[in-house]
This record gives sequence, structure tokens and C-alpha cells, in this order.
Amino acid sequence: MDYSLNKSRKILEWSYQWYKSKGRTLPESEYKTFETLLSSLDAAYLKGDKAEASRLAHEVEQFTNAHFKKGVFQYTTEVITAMLVALAIAAVVRASWFEPMEIPTGSMRPTFLEQDHLTVSKTQFGINVPLETAHFIFEPDQIKRTGVVIWSGDGVALRETDTKYFGIFPYKKRYIKRLMGKPGDILYFYGGKVYGIDKDQKPIEEMVTSPYLEKLEYIPFMSFEGETTVPSRGIVQFEQMHQPIGRLRMDKGELAGEVFNGLDWIQDQPAALKSAHDKVKTYSDLWGIGNFAMARLLTPAELKQYPELETKDLEEGVLYLELIHHPSPTYPKPLLARGVLNGQAMLNSQHSVIPVQEKQLKAILDNIYTARFVVQDGSARRYSATEMPYAPYTSPSFPGVPNGTYEFYYGKGVKVGWGGITKGLPEDHPLYKLSPANVQNLYNLGIDLNTYYQPVPGNTFLFPHRYAYFRDGDLYLLGAPIYKKDDPLLQSFLKRELKKEKQSSDSRPYIAFKDNGPPLKEGKIDVEFIKNFGLEVAPKSYLVLGDNHAMSADSRFFGFLPEENLQGVPSFLIWPPDSRWGFFKKPAYPTFTLPRLIVWGIAGLIALIWYLWQHRRLRKPVFHRL
Repeated sequence: MDYSLNKSRKILEWSYQWYKSKGRTLPESEYKTFETLLSSLDAAYLKGDKAEASRLAHEVEQFTNAHFKKGVFQYTTEVITAMLVALAIAAVVRASWFEPMEIPTGSMRPTFLEQDHLTVSKTQFGINVPLETAHFIFEPDQIKRTGVVIWSGDGVALRETDTKYFGIFPYKKRYIKRLMGKPGDILYFYGGKVYGIDKDQKPIEEMVTSPYLEKLEYIPFMSFEGETTVPSRGIVQFEQMHQPIGRLRMDKGELAGEVFNGLDWIQDQPAALKSAHDKVKTYSDLWGIGNFAMARLLTPAELKQYPELETKDLEEGVLYLELIHHPSPTYPKPLLARGVLNGQAMLNSQHSVIPVQEKQLKAILDNIYTARFVVQDGSARRYSATEMPYAPYTSPSFPGVPNGTYEFYYGKGVKVGWGGITKGLPEDHPLYKLSPANVQNLYNLGIDLNTYYQPVPGNTFLFPHRYAYFRDGDLYLLGAPIYKKDDPLLQSFLKRELKKEKQSSDSRPYIAFKDNGPPLKEGKIDVEFIKNFGLEVAPKSYLVLGDNHAMSADSRFFGFLPEENLQGVPSFLIWPPDSRWGFFKKPAYPTFTLPRLIVWGIAGLIALIWYLWQHRRLRKPVFHRL
């Protein structure tokens, strides 16, 4: 086999190293022969005589193989040195330039799915310090609301954030979420949308009008009580966005419910929601929490298990939608388990119910979304990147469904195969069955995949991560208007709600679940309203939310994200090769930024220096007699 000129030169270079290090150990005649071969090969290369260089390279190669062998120590040293250099270069490139990433969970569905592979640009708004959560340079003006960001879990209230870079260097896991709030922003949630004003109290329009959020919805909580803590004896605190907003306090033997209005702890006043007011008076005032309900589906038989649900004048349904809303630490009284001191407390809420008839049943199935789940022998569990066992007592049953991995989004069911490649389900698949039992199963258990969320007697509080809200008069489930404003069922529901609210007392108030309208005044964002009731993002911090609100550990759980944790933005979806493949749709970032110019400039300078050095080196002879 003929060698190229480059290959011949490589053989000459490493053979010359043997000549310098071990040549004098050869007998004199063989030493002279080796010198002659190296000198002739060097001359042939410099003349550009490919055939002669190839012939001589073969001879040199045979000579060195016959007379020189690397010792174990030398071989090991070379391998380790090469690996360390490669790892160091890779660490710098991946931290400060670009990096491949695999999505392990469904927190960003449908934008990114489990097993998606993408590339991440690390130079959009800063230059990161390799292996640390810090920046050499950071440009906050380049951060875009509604854009997806990659961030470090360092110092964030999440479990198991530690990992190892290449299995060697201590490192913090990287996560992906959508950035929805910048420092000083004040935000308010209504209708699955986020309204806000910036630090200069100017309306933020992009979060309502952005095309990237058109089919997405955002909820200001995961559960009504959020995280519960016990900061001191006799107090249970309820935290949302990792900050205390409500608490139960023992006062002279009496249990008092309080809410934090941004300045002080005040007595919670749920009856204030019966009329308009201009400051926070109760838990549901905060951030638009009162605009949302948690929801589950009940069968007619299950409805009878809950006597607290009023069924008078209730129309017949194939199922019934139960809503819990307007949580309060005062009324309805919170649920306490073995006293208040051990932190086992849950906020109680108002309960409402609305019939689901064939029209709504079909609309729910047409818009259903689920977690990715695995069915085996009729039992289901949520998909995980690491194999998880089936729990026989908590795994939901999906009778008649063939073994496999499935998911739904926007009412479309798919079967997930190797590498996350999906294939649409046939129309006659059991998961598409338009029956109350199948729809209830998918709705109630399709996110959590745990039978703890089934509506059984005594389970008044544990609701699945399904939410309901009003938008422009329509009642939304699953991000879709399941009950339109002119639907007789919805009109009847609202009449019952308002009647119950009017007939309730201030000491035992009932708050109707109704459309309070967006935070607008004369068609524009109501700045004063949002200042009074909105969520203010802390300085040098950001609010990040998952596109899949039902199963995302985001700012609602760990709070605001410190600016040093921001690491980059996704740029290109590599795998799977479906309709989403290619460059990721995102806000208009500038092509040329200072961090990007610096990193690309350094890379270009290194490449130029290497090229000039190589060009000069290749024009010089290799062999020099000792």
C-alpha cells in the first residue's frame, strides 16, 4: 500500500524520535543504516517524491518495528497524556463554546422530548468559566424572555445536582427551561399566560404575544401549598417560588392563618375575594393563584362518595369534573396531620363540580396530553432514562394496551421506539377509545402514573397535576377551551357558583370559580394591578419555567435562578429526525455578541497560529544527525 506524503512524514517524525532516544543503543552498522534511511526519507519528502517517500517510509517502519518497542510505562504515559490534553480541550470547548446535550425528562414537552439530542451554544450572553458556575463575561441585555436557556444546578434547591464531567471532574448537572422573567420584572398569571411589567414598570408584551408560547400554558404553582417548612416552633409555612407566602401559626392556643403581602405577615381574609380590592388580603390574591383550579374527573358513582360536593340542580353527565380552587390558610380550615408542629399540613380549598357530557368527553380526548409512559402486561409506569420497576400497588391499569412506550400530546398518541423515534397510533388503538373509563384514566393518571391520584373515598386533597382556568370567558383544560362561554353547562355552572358565593357568610365564605379577566385596563396591561398583586423577580435573578408545567421542577419549586447559573441556549436538534429536527425556534438573538466574538476570535487565532506553525514546520527538514 502506497503512503501519502503526509503519512510518510509522520512515520519519519516518530522514527526520528526513536533515533534520538534509542539510536545509540544499536550496533554501529545498524545505526548508520538507520541514519541513511531517515536522511533519504527526509530528502524524498522535501522533493515531493511521493513514490520514493512511500517506499522509504515502509523500510523505516519495518526497521523501527524490528528494533524498537515501547515499554509499558512509556505507552501508558503517552496514552494518559493524550487523554488529559483531550479532556482539557473538551472541557474548555464544552463549557465556553458549544456542547451536546440529551434531554432526560419530560419537563420541556412538547418543545423538547425525552431522549432528544441537541447542541447548546455557550456564547450567546456570556463566557463561562470551565467546570464552575461563573462567568468571565456576562451580558444581561442579551438575555431574552420566552427564550429557552441551559443552566447549572449549583446552589439551587434541587436534589442530586452533583455529577462528574467525563466521569472524572466534579461538576453540576445542567438543566433546560424557558426564561420568563428578568430581574425587577413583576409578573401575574391569568388564562395560562404570563402578564408583566419590567423594572421600569413598562408593560412586557412578548410573553402574551410570542409565537413560541402560542400552544403553551403556564401555571403559578404545582400544588396549592407548595413546599411546607417549619421555621420555628408552632408555625407551618407554605412556600411558592421557594419563598414563604402563607403560614399557620399557633396564637394562644388558636390556629391563625396568615399571608405575606410583600411587606408584612397579615391575617388571611378569604372573604375579601367577594369584592374588588387593591392590595393583597388573602393567599389566592398572590400572582393570580385564584385564577386557577386543580381538576380531576369523577364517575357518577364516585361523585356520590363526596357529600361535600353539591349536586343540587346538577345536569347529568357521563363523568363529572371536580375543581378545587381558592386555597386559604383560614377557610376552609387546613388539613392537619398529628398537629401543626411536624409540618404535615395541607391547604384546604373550595370545591366545585361541572358535568362532562359526550361533547366535552370527546374534546378532552382530542386534546389529551400525558407523560411518556411504559405499559407492561397491562400495568403502566412513567418512563425514566434509568430503568424503574413497576409498583404493583400504585401502577395504573391500562387493560388491552399492548406492551410498549407511549405518549400523548395535543390528542395525538404515539408509540416510542428506539432512540425516541415515534410512530403514530392507529385509530383503532385501545388508548384512543372514546369511553368514560379510558378518558378518565388518561386524564387522572396520565401525568403522575400513580394510583394515589385516583378518586377514592377519603381522597379529598390529593389531585393529579391537571389544571383548569378561564380565558376570555371559556373554561380551559389541557390548554384548550373544553367549555365555550356559550355552553349551557358552563352558564349553568357559573350561575350556581355565584349563587353559592352570594349566600355564603364572611366567616364561612364561598368564593366562586369564575373568570376574573386578564390584568388589563382599557385593553392595555394594568400596571398598578400587577404592582399590587404580581410576583417580583429578585435582583440578578431570573424566573425559569418548564413548558410542561405538570411535571417540571422549575422556579415554582426552587425559586429564582441566580444569574451566574445561566450557561447557554439550545441551538440545533440533532435527534430524532422528526418534524422538529434542525435549528431551534427562538427569539431573535443578535448574531454578533461580545462573548461570541471573543470566543470565535480566540478559536480563529489558535487555528491561524497552528496553520502557520504547521506550514513552516512542514517546509523544514526533520532529520538532523546527532
